[in-house]
Parts: sequence; structure tokens; C-alpha cells
Amino acid sequence: MKVEDREVATTSAGTHAFPEHPEEEGEQIFGKALSEIMADGVIALPRPVRESIAFIRHHGLSTDGLFRRSPPSTSLRAAKTGYNRGQNVDLSLAGVHVAAVLLKVFFRELPTPVFSSGDGATAGSCSYDIVRSLPAAKKHQQPHNTEVDVARQMDTVRIRYVKEVILPALGKECRQLLCFVCALLNVVARNESANRMSSYNLAVVFAPNMARSSNPVDDVSMCGAGPEAATVGGVLQIMIQHFDQVFDVEIALALGGPQRVQNVDDVANEVLDVVDLMNSPITAANLSDTSKATSPGTADNKPTSPVELSKDADADRNSTEVDGSTS
Repeated sequence: MKVEDREVATTSAGTHAFPEHPEEEGEQIFGKALSEIMADGVIALPRPVRESIAFIRHHGLSTDGLFRRSPPSTSLRAAKTGYNRGQNVDLSLAGVHVAAVLLKVFFRELPTPVFSSGDGATAGSCSYDIVRSLPAAKKHQQPHNTEVDVARQMDTVRIRYVKEVILPALGKECRQLLCFVCALLNVVARNESANRMSSYNLAVVFAPNMARSSNPVDDVSMCGAGPEAATVGGVLQIMIQHFDQVFDVEIALALGGPQRVQNVDDVANEVLDVVDLMNSPITAANLSDTSKATSPGTADNKPTSPVELSKDADADRNSTEVDGSTS
């Protein structure tokens, strides 16, 4: 697959360029199309998403039942309303479970669901039919079986299908969003001994928020997980458990190029460091609006417009193809 088929913008210097947040103050964020709230040509995440990701990463990894427990409805409503009004939201007062549910609500209220069927499977959404074609492991091929080689081979087939068939069916903003969210979920799953949330458990609780169609029965059938499941839950479990393989293109571009990934020991946490950079006060102060986005890696730190960033990213992708470094 070519890099331009799965693009996340970066600069020609291989460094990040973040806009001051594309959503205008007071403009609703929840329930809006990703194309309206994620700037084109730059790496960006909606404010409730990036702030919730960072808060959970730094304060919630050991929280029992993370993403499974429900917070007080008043606290959740207040946080969501605050974000929709462009106000500062103190997640340390709201709590980890509010931050976790905000992420799920954000996906649930997208006008274009991540996965759907029939009329709901519009451009940028992956149809249930594509998901159902995910190769499913038979009982003797499951990873816990003694036939380890066969199980690993089936894992490889399923990873490749998600990477080469399912991801390209999604819009570029959705792929970018999933990359950062699944980086967090990968780290959460690695702390399962403390929070009791495995990749399976995380897939099961997130799937209902990403699968939506006109047929509720169909939606429910898509929410199971496990190596034998050709479902949305099965896809999400692969995305979480094999994050670095599934999102290799998105990761490389988010970190500034394939060469930046080669010597990284913990790819998921490196991607989450990018989210911290998006949230940093210094970034917000230096990038007062999208039209004056500055690339830290450009000569003499001259402001670079989003249009210029897009051109630089296209040049990077072209050079990557020449080198034969596409996935």
C-alpha cells in the first residue's frame, strides 16, 4: 500500500506542525464531522480527544475498570458542555472516568460512524461487509492453543487485512484519530494487571461506540471480539494489540518519518508524547491560529501555512515511495 493512501501530514524536516486548535471558541465539537474539526494538512486532534488521552495516560493507567465504569452523569454533562462552549475543562476535577467516557461519546456521536452497514456506510465509513471478510481463526488456530506457529500465522493474516483493507476504507481524519486513540489503548492494555482492561475488554467496550447502522441487531452482532471474531470488536482488538504493525504508516508520519521510528523502543508512548506536545502551553502560545502554524524544524522558524505544510508532506511521501519504504 502506498503512503498517500493513508496520509497523516508532517513537515519536510520531519518535525511536527500543530495548528492552534481548528475548532473555534464556542463552536460545538461533539457531533460534528471530523473534516470540520480536524485541520487539513497538519497533525491535529479535537481538544476533548487530545486532553482526555493525555489525562488518562498520566493519571489513569492504574484505574480499575478504566473505560468500563460510568462517571456521574452531571460531571460528564458538565465536561461535554464545557468543551462544546470552548471553555477550559479541568479533567483533574472531573476524574479519570469522565475523560474515558468522553472519548467513547466522541466516537458515538460522530455523524459518520467508523463502521456501519447499508445506507450508514457512507464515504469515510467502513462497511460491515468488509469487516465480516476479516479472516477468523478456527479453534485450533487461536493464540492460546499449543499450535503456536499456526496461531501466529493467522495473526499475521488478520493484521494484514486490517492494515491493507479496513484502514484504507476509512477517511484520513478517522485513521489519524484511531492511531492516537489506539496508542493510548495499547498502553492501557499493557497495564492490565492494575486496571483489569485487556485488549479484548477494551475492544468490547469501544465497539458499540464505533458500530452504528439502521439495524440495532446487526450492530450488536458486530461488537464481539476475540481471534475468531470477524466483527468490529475483533478489528479493534487487532488495532490495539498490534498497534505498531497496523498503524505503521500513520505512526511514521506522526513521528516525522520512518527513520524516526527505527530506534524507538516504545512506539505507543512515543505517539502519546506527540499528544502532550499538542497540549503544551508553549505550542498553543506560538501557534495562535491555523494560518500561522510554525514548524519547529524549518529554517529560522519562519511561519508556515497549512498549504505549505501539505506540499511538504506530499514531497515527503513521494521521496518515501522512491526509496521503496511504503507499506
